[in-house]
Amino acid sequence: MSDKPSSKHESRSAKTRESFIRAAQELYALRSIDAVSLNEITAAAGQKNRNALQYHFGSKDRLLQAIIDTHASPVQELRSSYVEQARQSNWSAAEAAARVLVMPLADYIESNKDGIHYVKILSQLAAINSEIINPTNPSKISFVNVPALNTLLTEAVSHLPKIEAQRRLFFVVSITFHSIADIFRADETGTEESIFHDRKAMFEQVVGVIEALISAPTRS
Repeated sequence: MSDKPSSKHESRSAKTRESFIRAAQELYALRSIDAVSLNEITAAAGQKNRNALQYHFGSKDRLLQAIIDTHASPVQELRSSYVEQARQSNWSAAEAAARVLVMPLADYIESNKDGIHYVKILSQLAAINSEIINPTNPSKISFVNVPALNTLLTEAVSHLPKIEAQRRLFFVVSITFHSIADIFRADETGTEESIFHDRKAMFEQVVGVIEALISAPTRS
């Protein structure tokens, strides 16, 4: 009997956290992380207590971390499948890196309508905060470390000097997230005859762009 009040409290707490995450990810994706206040998120989450967000997350960075963590695991499950395909295929190093980076995100959005919010948020955060691209950045936001993807990316840019490789990877990550987000934005406002309606074909274009960027020789 004594466990029931605690269980009810934990259930309410979990639902409140979820309402904050859903409200925040939608607002951050629709506008931008810097343009949305915590009070706006509290209102959108249907919470009257202005201190509730602080109580559940402590800070804006921890709220962002909770959003990223919510989506990271299912994306990584999808990515594992592509890593295995890369091992068994005759893809070049550049194509393998491009496919393993791009396609799990595309697949995730197709299966989860909130995935587009996640990708739009990543487009604002990932390139600057990634350890592989910007190792000296003292970011408070952490992303799931995927050794297999890091290995593929590192191998794919091994023909480049270190600084050039870091510059190239910055654009690889930035272009990936922005391109996927833009494909969905364009499809939402277009017609069935629009080139964006065939999203699978558009994702293949993104893979091709990333593959070409990775493969390009050093810029003198």
